[in-house]
Amino acid sequence: MLLIAVVFLGGCLPRCAPLDDAEASAALRDVLQQYQKRGELAKDLIVLVHPPGHSSDTPNAEVAAAQASLDRMVATRQARPDQIEFERFKVAQRQLGDAISRLLIESGNDRRLRQDSRFRSLRRQLAAADRRIATAQKAYDEAADRYNASLAVFPHDVEAHLLALHALPKFDVLDRTAKRPPRTDFGTLRGSMQV
Repeated sequence: MLLIAVVFLGGCLPRCAPLDDAEASAALRDVLQQYQKRGELAKDLIVLVHPPGHSSDTPNAEVAAAQASLDRMVATRQARPDQIEFERFKVAQRQLGDAISRLLIESGNDRRLRQDSRFRSLRRQLAAADRRIATAQKAYDEAADRYNASLAVFPHDVEAHLLALHALPKFDVLDRTAKRPPRTDFGTLRGSMQV
């Protein structure tokens, strides 16, 4: 009698889909692809700014070092990202972005490069790559938020506890504090202004 009741009631109970982080994994793959495209553009920029055989200066060496450290990192796209490795990857990508910015600023002072159409094209492509990275990061963060929220819902919290599933790390945690607008003390500016 109990078996028959379970069979009949099994059809009436709501079905809960198992936890699936496929959406977040796909979004993370997109972020990694955008980072890879930016890395290729950075290598092209290094070659354009300082052709092989020329002595390398500090910004060029910084970009090369940041790119080399990222190349050494193992970014497995199939595995769930570990929080510590994820943070290291974010920091390394931020260092590469900062090094690229410094190289572009210093290279922009060179009249020869300002007139070079390849350099102008690379600047535009790097700016577009940064926008695509930001968009892909936002999409990943939203997918990670949905997945992390599903870990707290009844059937999934039991599954997460049994399988030792953890919340997915996100990009916006550290980046939000890094993009604060600069503060201006208007009191000191008022005294220095002469009318």
